[in-house]
Amino acid sequence: MKKRLVILISVVAIAIILAVCAAVLSHYLEYHSDERLIYYNGTQYRYRDDISTFLVIGIDDNDNEEESSLGEYYRNTSQSDFLMLVVFDESTHTYRIIQINRDTMADIHVYDRLGDYAGDELVQIALSHTYGSGAEDSCENTVYAVSHLLYDAKIDNYMSITTDVVPVLNDLAGGVDVLVEDDFEGVDDTLVMGQTVHLEGQHALVYIRARRAMADDSNEARMRRQNTYLLALREALMNAFIEDPSFAVSAYSAVMDHTVTDVDFDDIPGLAYKLATYEFEGVVGIEGESVAEESYAAFYPDESALQELIISSFYEPVE
Repeated sequence: MKKRLVILISVVAIAIILAVCAAVLSHYLEYHSDERLIYYNGTQYRYRDDISTFLVIGIDDNDNEEESSLGEYYRNTSQSDFLMLVVFDESTHTYRIIQINRDTMADIHVYDRLGDYAGDELVQIALSHTYGSGAEDSCENTVYAVSHLLYDAKIDNYMSITTDVVPVLNDLAGGVDVLVEDDFEGVDDTLVMGQTVHLEGQHALVYIRARRAMADDSNEARMRRQNTYLLALREALMNAFIEDPSFAVSAYSAVMDHTVTDVDFDDIPGLAYKLATYEFEGVVGIEGESVAEESYAAFYPDESALQELIISSFYEPVE
């Protein structure tokens, strides 16, 4: 009888333990299924569900410094010359732009000559677009690289656009005024340092693209210049949209042959409306250090600053 009693008590105890474990597991899965929780500096944070993101990928064929080293891979000839992640706060109707240095060293997917996944490599993030056909697969590769760099931040949509459409958008907006803060001597003598110029046509492209022949040929200098131009172009485009809401569709129609995106054509006006009406909080960059490697420049993010940026952009404290 004692033996049977011990067995009975053991069975009941095991059943209770299993029931408790099941309840705890069920609560854990329920609690974590729709939330991404992290701890940072002693505080628990939740990934926000009231933000949306849009990645702009600027494509340029002229910066392919590492093309010769990619012969064994499935690739195209273009790179991501500039990367900007637009982060919309749907609750406050604000947005910011995170600008990503093309030289940032990041883990990206690489593919063999047959197009099969061959693993991840730590290379310039600009090359994420190079691995692939240059169409949707290259864009999705870039989305992965940017998301992974930002600790798996969710990227809802993307659009790649070749830099040769810049003059088109520039002129559709009526041209853009910028203060020239770099020395363009020998590159374009009409862009005089210290003067405000009205950029039209190819001058706009020279302004944002020039690098290697510049007195300061660092990508950081070009990013500052691109940031200046972006702010001016944004204002001009938004003014045109406010005056005529159909401008968004006509502008996109003018450049759509040079873009790859997962955004439906019918959603373009809505996206333009958000860009025009949400309060713009500015452009933020990722702090870090540029290092001259043997044949290319490498930018290494400051992990502490990067984590702060990610927390402020994508997370909220759990109360």
